[in-house]
Amino acid sequence: MGIQTAVRVAALLLAVCAYASASADTSSSPSQWAQWVQRQVSQLPASRAITAEQERLLAQSRALSQPLYNPSLNIDYEDSLDITQTVGLSQTLDWSGKARASRDAVAVRDQLAQLRGDKARARLLADSLNALVAHAAAREQLAAAREQAQQLSDLTDLIRRREQAGDVGQVDAQLAYLSLGQAQQALADAESAATRAATALRQQLASQQPAVALPAADRWQASALTDTASQRLPANFDLQLAEQQLALAERGVSVADKQRNTDPTLGLRVGQEDGENLWGVDFSLPLKFFNTGKPDYQAALADSEARRALLEKTRNDIQASLDGALSDYQQRRQRWETWQQLTGDSLAGGAALLQRVWQQGELTTQNYLQALNQRLDTRLAGIALRDAMQKAWVQWLYESAQLNDWLNQLANE
Repeated sequence: MGIQTAVRVAALLLAVCAYASASADTSSSPSQWAQWVQRQVSQLPASRAITAEQERLLAQSRALSQPLYNPSLNIDYEDSLDITQTVGLSQTLDWSGKARASRDAVAVRDQLAQLRGDKARARLLADSLNALVAHAAAREQLAAAREQAQQLSDLTDLIRRREQAGDVGQVDAQLAYLSLGQAQQALADAESAATRAATALRQQLASQQPAVALPAADRWQASALTDTASQRLPANFDLQLAEQQLALAERGVSVADKQRNTDPTLGLRVGQEDGENLWGVDFSLPLKFFNTGKPDYQAALADSEARRALLEKTRNDIQASLDGALSDYQQRRQRWETWQQLTGDSLAGGAALLQRVWQQGELTTQNYLQALNQRLDTRLAGIALRDAMQKAWVQWLYESAQLNDWLNQLANE
């Protein structure tokens, strides 16, 4: 009985030590981690593509801000009874102010290009952070599954030897074998999940392994970044985009109105006719008898009204999204903190209690296996709660346009 008790106690101690080791805080400096993330994301091809796309949109805006009309060079030669040679210049005059209206629209287009670039960078950063969080959770889940499988394997080897010696019944042996078989399936699933997480991290961050570990769970919060959702509404990227698109549509109405007006063309020519000097002035003005431009103006008005209505819908949708994101984070944060409070002392004290009861022979093999499974489930629940809390924090920061603020705050510590 003494040998049996000692071996079982050793197996239980392995479980306790494994849990304590995995639960230890392996996080590094938050400043180092934030700086590494910022540097890694800025070097991604996707980041360069975002910058290139932004430059393309700005170049298109510059093209629209150029003068509408270029001067024309006119050369004329006529050989009839008299030889006539003339050279002249003509210029269409922007009397209706079309270029000025277009420049006003270009300023809005520049704002849109900047906002689209900022939103794309924030989305890239959020996806990268989520990949890091998922990778860390998958690695911890794999470590827990491996430790569980190893503990059950050691226990099974012990029971097999004691079964051969006649100290353990067949029921206890079968329970141990079945538990080890189930652990193999759980281990295979954990290995597959870890592989998928590593693949996703490599695709997202071009890194097979994070150079710096995630900050501790208590760093995934900041009092300065948890304003009410209504306070963060104006900073939301989608709302700003909707506002600028409405402004662009309103500028489009002005441009369409200017396009309804005709612009005259004035020309000056000089030359010779039969050896005599001549000069002349040309003036032309298009007559809008058929194409008055009214349908284009009406279309611009309709687009402006549609954008205004869409802005109202977007504001309501984003307000709901912000409220939901903040509430989800706060709830998941509370669940994570509750888990810590409930499991911290109980897990540490539970190990000593289980060991003492086992030594006294009051803990059966079945109960021991159940205790192992419960400890594993509790550990996996903590990993899942922390993973969900961290992803909810990232989502709130993305929705409220504060991701860079949080990383900068960590990087400058």
